[in-house]
Amino acid sequence: MWIHIIIFAGILGTAAAWKAGWLRLEGLEENGGKKLFLIVALAGNLLGLLVTLGSGNGTVYSEGYRLEKEETGSYEEKFMVSVDGEEAGTMYVQVPEKEGGEEAEDSSSRELTDEELQEQKLREAVARYNQEKNDPDYYYLPEQWDGKRLEWQHPDDHSGALLSALSLFAALALMVKKARERQEAQAKRFEQLLMDYPGLVMKFTLLVQAGMTVRKAFQKIALDYRKRRPDKVRYAYEEILAACYEMDSGVSEAEAYRRFGERCGQIQYKTFATLLIQNLQKGSKRMSDMLEQESMEAWDERKRKARVLGEAAATKLLVPMVMMLGVVMAIIMVPAFLSFYG
Repeated sequence: MWIHIIIFAGILGTAAAWKAGWLRLEGLEENGGKKLFLIVALAGNLLGLLVTLGSGNGTVYSEGYRLEKEETGSYEEKFMVSVDGEEAGTMYVQVPEKEGGEEAEDSSSRELTDEELQEQKLREAVARYNQEKNDPDYYYLPEQWDGKRLEWQHPDDHSGALLSALSLFAALALMVKKARERQEAQAKRFEQLLMDYPGLVMKFTLLVQAGMTVRKAFQKIALDYRKRRPDKVRYAYEEILAACYEMDSGVSEAEAYRRFGERCGQIQYKTFATLLIQNLQKGSKRMSDMLEQESMEAWDERKRKARVLGEAAATKLLVPMVMMLGVVMAIIMVPAFLSFYG
């Protein structure tokens, strides 16, 4: 029981620390990891508590106990028995009791310890007690033996505590998994934004050089993306679409560009947004040249990134190549060895 209380106290204390802001775990605030942890941990601990309460452990049968006989045959049940309040010892009760057999032969073939001798005497007393009862439906555990008081008790069943511990471990694993999924999603988003940036700037530069204003070029890119929206989300174009929605809803053009750069979160997009804002504020005549220079630098960065990804892919291919080499060597060497020794 105490283990469930400790787990409940730990879960509630953790929830209170999260609520107060004393405990912060990066990546769990936005994706519901904390809520999932609390639900799984509390539900599992509550279920474990119900199992513990329903097992009947800790009940002391000081006035004897009876076990129902089963039609399918005999079965064995474990009890803790104490004599006159002494420390309880373990005893396996066979229902119904075995008659002679291998156990008696094994006991007679070796010298018994004091504890084993007392247990054997108690077994014999229980067998005689049931012979006197002669009940076809129940097997009885007596409350007295040679004037000594007997107390029978089922040993502790730790299934409920184990279930609570497993549910707590599962809750932690799910919380870590949610955080890991969010980190992987952020990494994929970062990678996609970086790869889409050169094409985006190049397209924007061409539209501006063709005579469009910055806002019209933004709206043209958003309109084209909305018409041929792919199954896989392109985050850079989604942010452009959001910026256009903001400008249509009344947000100033400069503020929409600033928010666009902040949402993308990369230095390249923030630089791009700064160029757009400077164009609005100062009316830069060299806007096209600056955009073209930015586009060239972005393409150089993308080529460098592509080389890094290619080197990483080549490194990952080493493992399957080595495995294939081992298979080829086995195909060549095994028949050679077999023919040589044959």
